[in-house]
Amino acid sequence: MVSQLQELERRSRHLSTSCFNNDLLNATTREKNARMFFHSKVYNVAYCKVPKVGSTFWTLLFTILDNGVNFGKKLLEENRDSIHRRQYTFFSSFEYVKSQQDPTILPARDPYSRLFSAFIDKIYLPVRLNYNYVILSIQNKSVCPTNVSFQDFLKWIVNETKAGKSLNQHWTPIYIICGSCEINAQYVVKQETFAKDIDVVLQRLNVSSEKYDFIMNTLEGTRIQSSLPGIVAQIFEGTSGSNVRRCMPWVEVTRRIWHSFQIQGYIREDRGYPQGTFDSIGDNLAPSLVSDLILAEIFKYPMSSEERQIQRENALKRAYEGVRKDVVDAIKDVYALDFSLYGYSNLPPNER
Repeated sequence: MVSQLQELERRSRHLSTSCFNNDLLNATTREKNARMFFHSKVYNVAYCKVPKVGSTFWTLLFTILDNGVNFGKKLLEENRDSIHRRQYTFFSSFEYVKSQQDPTILPARDPYSRLFSAFIDKIYLPVRLNYNYVILSIQNKSVCPTNVSFQDFLKWIVNETKAGKSLNQHWTPIYIICGSCEINAQYVVKQETFAKDIDVVLQRLNVSSEKYDFIMNTLEGTRIQSSLPGIVAQIFEGTSGSNVRRCMPWVEVTRRIWHSFQIQGYIREDRGYPQGTFDSIGDNLAPSLVSDLILAEIFKYPMSSEERQIQRENALKRAYEGVRKDVVDAIKDVYALDFSLYGYSNLPPNER
């Protein structure tokens, strides 16, 4: 713990120094519609909610901190959409957190990884076809915008930024969402060292052994088994509209769900999509059945944490190999402060 604690302290110092050197201590570039903070009254710690950086788990964690383990157990049974729609006692605001200067947890993630994750969850999986129409500049709604490439997505983000438009929170730079230089960011928790960082934060907060054990077991133990049904249910809910059904048969939706879990390192990439199984089910597909089939595959052909990490990294590298250099360079500019403030290399994954 000592070395990881020192690492978190180093990150906090780096952020403070970078903010000062970049004259960002009084930055006012936050999106007014992209601010969400939590504040635990029990442990007097705040958190900036950043999509695609473990925000669902952080919601569970703060529920447990302020309301106890039993509330956390109930929350685990809900799907992600339901969790994020709830009202919580620990909801707070940027203004309050800034004025109080309470210790704050600032989540961070390599911008390249965060962008690819957002693309898979929101664009490749057809849960928000309205974005696909905009990205491809398709006005005719009778056309199906199902073939958006990762490069298309990145180019669109660059163009939206140049036009001065607000970005969706799932791909808005973190420094804009959080006003990182104006809060007391005592804990910069990175997605890449999530479990180790959470361990340090919980011990520093002196949480009870019951809460600590439940949180860490949920994080390190059966997380995919407990969370996957909710994830699949959310995808099905997002793809149930008539427009999606017209543009993409269920078998293609399930193929993309399968592939997304391969990208995330849960299903071995050499395991082909079982089209025969899904074809035989036909239109009687239900989220629970798809979840059961995927979980059966995961447990039949388990992967070590090292294997999962390698598979995720390889998928990320392949994604950026297909993106032109000028697009990557433009992305570096859009996310320059996220790279700098949170200590990430701006070299794309395929060049590291």
